Amino acid sequence: MSEVSLQHGMVRQMAASQSMQAGMQILQASALELKQLLRHALETNPMLEELPDASPEALEDGDGWNEQEDGWNEFTAEGRPSAEAAARRDFMYESIVAPESLKTHLTAQAQHSALTGRVRDALFLLIDALDERGFLTESPQELEERECFSMRDMQEALAVLRGMDPPGVGAADLRDSLLIQLEQRGLKRSLAFRLVKRCWRELAAHKYEEAARLLDVEPEAVAEALEVIRSLTPDPGCAYAPGGNPHLLPDVIVEEGPSGVLDVVLTSEYLPRLSMNERYMELMAESSGSRELRQYLRKAFREGQELLRALDMRQETVLRLARAIVRRQEDFFRFGPSRLKAMGMEEVAEEMGVHVSTVSRACRDKYLLCKWGMKELRSFFSAGVPAEGDVSSAGTGAEAMASGAVQELMRRLIAEEDSSKPLSDARLAAALQEKGVNIARRTVAKYREQMKILPASLRRGI
Repeated sequence: MSEVSLQHGMVRQMAASQSMQAGMQILQASALELKQLLRHALETNPMLEELPDASPEALEDGDGWNEQEDGWNEFTAEGRPSAEAAARRDFMYESIVAPESLKTHLTAQAQHSALTGRVRDALFLLIDALDERGFLTESPQELEERECFSMRDMQEALAVLRGMDPPGVGAADLRDSLLIQLEQRGLKRSLAFRLVKRCWRELAAHKYEEAARLLDVEPEAVAEALEVIRSLTPDPGCAYAPGGNPHLLPDVIVEEGPSGVLDVVLTSEYLPRLSMNERYMELMAESSGSRELRQYLRKAFREGQELLRALDMRQETVLRLARAIVRRQEDFFRFGPSRLKAMGMEEVAEEMGVHVSTVSRACRDKYLLCKWGMKELRSFFSAGVPAEGDVSSAGTGAEAMASGAVQELMRRLIAEEDSSKPLSDARLAAALQEKGVNIARRTVAKYREQMKILPASLRRGI
């Protein structure tokens, strides 16, 4: 192979890689991030222009470039809402504020890290797997197996993540987060660290004298260490929680139509409508004029095409994903959170004919608006909890309930409890079992912590 052909091959490979990365960036982008990406493209690429209005006539108006061999068609949101429905939502889109999310904050740090190659990719994967508190929703082992990373790369990336701001992110649970925060403060050899690491159960049960005995220290020393522990943050991501922004943009709206059918609609009104600039396309096609100008315009044309293709693919993938979710979770949309079923990304990926990583990326920071409120697409995926029957007595057989449905049932039980005799985790587990949900006490405790509900000893009298 000649050196020239080798160089051409490398250039093509690099271009394909850049195109793939741009497509992944657009697929993963939230609604607000996507809007910012498109605005930036309009400002920096002369080949792109914004259509004056969003009507179907404007989208099909006259430049004819979308009939060329590249096969691109101007995207339109399938099932676009009526003008009246869009007008009802205008007030929300016009008042959008885009605060920095936890994942955006961490991603910016990751982009400036010294990591390269697979370790860098693993770091971004771990950031994507964090919940709003900054805790990992999946273990590094699970991510390593699913995404084909080596455990060495995953552990190196995890160590970097746990050293990022805010302190405590990348933890598996609250205890792990507190240990990370203490270590970052240089207190790994302190009594506070030993208390959290070795006497967690005693701390949770307020058995401080027993903790002092186990560590062979005075109770006064334990009391001082507790003051240090109380100064830590139990919720590292709280300052970046999406709940702090009441104006989240939904990517999809699910509404029940007059005939009772659940309609799934993309909310793309917030996006600028892009087209190729006819005047610059004519300049690019002219044989006369500056060669450098034609080369520049051709490059801008290719980048514009890639952006539009990626945008089209993103919208199509999100819509297909939302429809798959609605088909599998129809009872949730009709009857509420207690009817959420267990569902894995693998089964949805198989239905859509895509890799599971595509589903994971398409879920990232995407929100669905329905009558039960704003829901993150990722929240519809969870492992199942064995159930003997449906909690609403409608009867769905031995179908597994999603963890979210179990949490909703726990929330109801706690709301109805006698405040003078609150339900312990063991009694909650027994009450769930009476309703056909087989769940261990430790799992009840885990779900209760995820819902930020205090233990029974601290709920008494509330």
